[in-house]
Amino acid sequence: MNENRLIFRRWDLYSTASTTATTINKKLFSFRSHGVARAIGFQACSGMHSVLFGIPRGGGEATSVDANRQMSSIKTEYVKLSDPAPGSPFHLALPVHDLDIAKEFYGNIMGCAEGRSSEKWQDYSLHGHQIVCHWVGNDYRCQDYFNPVDGDEVPVPHFGLALTVDEFHALADRLKKAGIQFIIEPHLRFKDQPGEQWTMFFKDPSGNNLEFKAMTNIDNLFAKYNVVD
Repeated sequence: MNENRLIFRRWDLYSTASTTATTINKKLFSFRSHGVARAIGFQACSGMHSVLFGIPRGGGEATSVDANRQMSSIKTEYVKLSDPAPGSPFHLALPVHDLDIAKEFYGNIMGCAEGRSSEKWQDYSLHGHQIVCHWVGNDYRCQDYFNPVDGDEVPVPHFGLALTVDEFHALADRLKKAGIQFIIEPHLRFKDQPGEQWTMFFKDPSGNNLEFKAMTNIDNLFAKYNVVD
């Protein structure tokens, strides 16, 4: 009688969709008889029906190509809550001291749609631009420097967007209702100059500085001239 040997391998595949997860246990058996190796079974469980692709339903030999095709059909599910900004969206990585607090600020107060995330970082859409909050330790706070601009001591570094005038005032009202403290209150600067703009400065909970502005004439965003402070 010929000796039969059974080789058993087991591993777990893990896929996620939003806050749900499906665990798939895969058992692949290889049976060797008369020197010919044949794949004889595949079982997927945890909410999925069992699939036997080692021996096709129509009969015949199973191949590694069959297995690869079956595995390629297992996709990571996702939802899309925001579209990218037109053109070339910018990407900015931010250090934060607490991801839950960052989510409350950027997701709820600022109204940024959340994208990909892990236990160490979170993606957000800031008007279609990608900002990523990276946890860097509970003690992190942004170190500020200051520079005078049109009579204001502007904190550096800072980031933000050039909004429309209506968007600017809507955001300012939203921040006021949420109790956000302004470093520089919303106001008009460079009045009657080519660079006339609305501006406001405030911090996120990790001390990172944000500026949002609105040019009264957006075509002058990059107008070149010497400014006298």
